[in-house]
Amino acid sequence: MSSISNDLVWELTRSNSSYLVKRKSGSGVQFSREPLNLTNKHSYVQSGLANSKAVGVALSESGSIVLSTKKASTFATPAKSVISTTFKPYKTNRKIYAAIAGTTKGYRDDLRPAAVSRASALLASKKPKKTQVKKLRGKKASA
Repeated sequence: MSSISNDLVWELTRSNSSYLVKRKSGSGVQFSREPLNLTNKHSYVQSGLANSKAVGVALSESGSIVLSTKKASTFATPAKSVISTTFKPYKTNRKIYAAIAGTTKGYRDDLRPAAVSRASALLASKKPKKTQVKKLRGKKASA
């Protein structure tokens, strides 16, 4: 089976896709829910479907970070086209960021900052939110 051009795939999925989210408010902004789209913007550069090389960062159910990269050579078998790397929850944040930056270096250099920032946002979302205890002042504190 011969491979299809990335430009042709983008032309076919640009206006109609199950991942496409169209918003009428906000001057018609379009978003994407593709798993290999780091910024969730509906554009050719960010698309995980239209590009032969794509990067995705997600949070697994166990709380670990999963880095997914796409192989270009397995067009006939789409199930084998995504390679996933799982980072354990006890691994430090800096080591995770360095591993993500090292994996994307030379693969898709333009997606490196977006991948690291997505991993940073996912790790920050795992932390419990701090709540401040309101201190009593004046008569209420002495009582």
